[in-house]
Amino acid sequence: MSDPVSPPPLDEATIISQGVTAAIKKSLEPAATERAYPGHFMIVADGHWFGAENTWPGLDSWQMAGAYLLLGRTQLVRDYFDFVQASQRADGNIPFAVFPAEPPPENPTTYLKGLSLPRDVFAYDPKREGYVARKWAGLYSHWIAGINPLSILAAVSYVLLGDELFGATQDRAWLAAKLPSLELAARYLLSRKSENGLIAGAGFYTELPPRHQWDGVGQCYTVHAFRRMAALCAAAGHAPAAVRWTAEAETLAARFREVFWRGDHFAEYVHPERGVVDLHGLSDVNWAAIAHDVATPAQADALWPRMMAERSFWHGDMPTQTVSKPFTYQEWEFHSSHEDVGFEIPVGPLYDAAAMGRVWFLEWQACVKRGEAKRVRESVFKVCQMGLKCDGFWHERYHPLQVARVDMTGPRGYCEYPAILVRAVLGHPEIFGRFELTG
Repeated sequence: MSDPVSPPPLDEATIISQGVTAAIKKSLEPAATERAYPGHFMIVADGHWFGAENTWPGLDSWQMAGAYLLLGRTQLVRDYFDFVQASQRADGNIPFAVFPAEPPPENPTTYLKGLSLPRDVFAYDPKREGYVARKWAGLYSHWIAGINPLSILAAVSYVLLGDELFGATQDRAWLAAKLPSLELAARYLLSRKSENGLIAGAGFYTELPPRHQWDGVGQCYTVHAFRRMAALCAAAGHAPAAVRWTAEAETLAARFREVFWRGDHFAEYVHPERGVVDLHGLSDVNWAAIAHDVATPAQADALWPRMMAERSFWHGDMPTQTVSKPFTYQEWEFHSSHEDVGFEIPVGPLYDAAAMGRVWFLEWQACVKRGEAKRVRESVFKVCQMGLKCDGFWHERYHPLQVARVDMTGPRGYCEYPAILVRAVLGHPEIFGRFELTG
């Protein structure tokens, strides 16, 4: 008796169409409940992790907001921006997490020990039918207190959110009203500049290990935020401010190149005692430097062949790992070598040495800049394949194993990969054509 005939494999276009449809229908649309306030969305599709009423104004929510703009959910993003603006402190900083203040959040001595109550409690009244005024608590400081990773994440994301929202609407009245708040966030970032000319903030989007203290990705994102701040000021008719922010951006970019360039690639971060750290092969800093036009054209030309030849970024066929040699971290790089955080961490010290949507976001942006449309399509195809293997859902992290596979960790239904996927496909019709939902 002959074996049953296997169905023919689906073609690339079909896989991509099914993957993007799943990202929208199973993750992004269900997450946009507007449960807590107008514009509220969860970062896990069903809210079972990270809270059904919490807000994450760092990278996750900005990435999702950009996807919602592409999906035509402009009012949702406007309302979300208003809530985040209400959380802004007088110094311009934005919290990277926001929780209901009544009752007080749980875990006040562990992951939320950076909360400062009642100092960072704020009230928000959306003045919208069906919603009531409530009190919220913003988290500005990390549980790794001495290193304090993620400390510039939300302010950068806020500036980029404002830039994308204005880009989508061209609403100059809105821009005029919001520009003071956006500039305040940019000035907070500028206040983080150290004597070495770099912006402090440890891991921009990594906690474990925390990249103590000047992360290369953080430098590139801050350059990008300053440039977008300059563009917003110019659009609002504030030419002197635009000139100032452009100067700040180019000063930081030049300092980054001076410190981080290693001849054919960029280093990963600068440690306060050990100096420039470049121990883990090629890192996401290189994608960021090209994606945000921080590398010079000559540096990008020298770097690009190495990046294209490095197969470890797609370990186990899942884009994109943070570093190409994740098993080479030293013990002195772990947070435990710097401080006792006072509680047991249930994940390992290399939890963020993994494939994550935020890294893939930088990769495909860099590829778009370099005209690598084929690689963009291939990476989108692989991300769609991975999600479809899990019934149309993605996880937060894909850790490399010492075989050609990845280990899925973090919540199933996490919305970061779906958001980045939608941004890639709907945001680049020159590569993917006009997208239509399947099913």
